[in-house]
Amino acid sequence: MLERDFGYRPPISKDLQRQYETALDQVLRWRNGNWDDAIHETNWHHVIDMFRVLEDINKSCPTIFFEIDRKTVQHMIFVHDAGEIIKGDLTHNRSDYGFVYDEWKRKELTAGKWLMRKIEDRYIRTQAMKLYERCMSPQPEDKEALLTDFTDKVQGSRFGFRNVFHGKGMTRANREMQFNHTMQLLTKPAKPLLKLVSPDTQEGLKSFLAEELERFSQYGYKREAALYIKKLSFILQ
Repeated sequence: MLERDFGYRPPISKDLQRQYETALDQVLRWRNGNWDDAIHETNWHHVIDMFRVLEDINKSCPTIFFEIDRKTVQHMIFVHDAGEIIKGDLTHNRSDYGFVYDEWKRKELTAGKWLMRKIEDRYIRTQAMKLYERCMSPQPEDKEALLTDFTDKVQGSRFGFRNVFHGKGMTRANREMQFNHTMQLLTKPAKPLLKLVSPDTQEGLKSFLAEELERFSQYGYKREAALYIKKLSFILQ
């Protein structure tokens, strides 16, 4: 599917790729979320949709892959949730989220690197581990890791607004709290990324983010989205 739809083929055997994708598809995201039981998302769905988001970013920002290595970002998307195959997905709505986050992510990193030992080729195994470390802890000067993180947060926001925390039926205070939290997640990688790219790419990324906010407004957040769209350039400084 990745090769057919997105021109991406991970540099591992087809058998290992199949095992990995099957394992991702067994990890359920959004556990304990206030969603309809008929709707679910796995880490494999999440990865596929991140590839779709990356294509959407490129449409809004056609200069982005002149400055950022597309293949590296694709590799990072493919490996970024490897540790969750063992650890599972840490959802934001857990009451102890802030308390368990650091230790959870440390163990998740260790778990992902342990799984990568199954890659037989030593060079590819080493490179996969390095890419995994980069996207697990995006540094402010790492364009590929920041774009991967931004893509991750956009995908999660799209699914979340549509299926998990739809604004219909929520109080105004809860909608504002949810939208503010989402904007913090999106701008954390977006702000340093904008500092690393050309003015044309900056404008393309801002245009893409404004389009995403318009998308979110369809799910009961019209007022909240409008406020952020109005001051988006200021927020991203």
